[in-house]
Amino acid sequence: MAKAIDNVILYGAHGTIAKQLVVRQRFGQSILSKRPTRSKGKATEAQQAVRDRFLSASLYAKSVMANPVLLDMYRAAAKNGLSAYNVAMLDALRPPEIKDVNTAAYTGKTGETFLIRAIDEFKVKAVTVSIYSADNQLVETGAAVLQVNGLDWLYTATKDLNTLTGTKIKAEASDLPGNTAVKEMVL
Repeated sequence: MAKAIDNVILYGAHGTIAKQLVVRQRFGQSILSKRPTRSKGKATEAQQAVRDRFLSASLYAKSVMANPVLLDMYRAAAKNGLSAYNVAMLDALRPPEIKDVNTAAYTGKTGETFLIRAIDEFKVKAVTVSIYSADNQLVETGAAVLQVNGLDWLYTATKDLNTLTGTKIKAEASDLPGNTAVKEMVL
């Protein structure tokens, strides 16, 4: 791919040249590249999965463009030549990530808290925490609360645990497009 800046011949040009080259305009630059070709064979399962994922992301980005509130949010996040549509696509393609579940101060008593650090390309919408006993029985589940730093989510326990050994903490983060990430830890 070649880029031309202030080229008299390519300035403002776009389209296909001799069925071999494609000229595009992007952010004030002319981009010259080889003409893309279609694969002649049937897509593999992995290729189809990527295509389906991309289609879902594209549909999400289109829905953002039709929603004035979301559109304003994504426009505000659009930087470095990206459009709100591009940011929405990226958000839909990349799930959130749970970096840490800090239970150091948690002893299993009602009212005690622990922090979950969750990040996303754009915004983490919610974090849900589930606590399971050592014999894998659900003890409690609930929503964590976003803290002022915008990264950490605070969960407050609502039930007492007799013993922490073997207790499983499961944190699930979700973003605006509906992607989720799960992190489990055994105490």
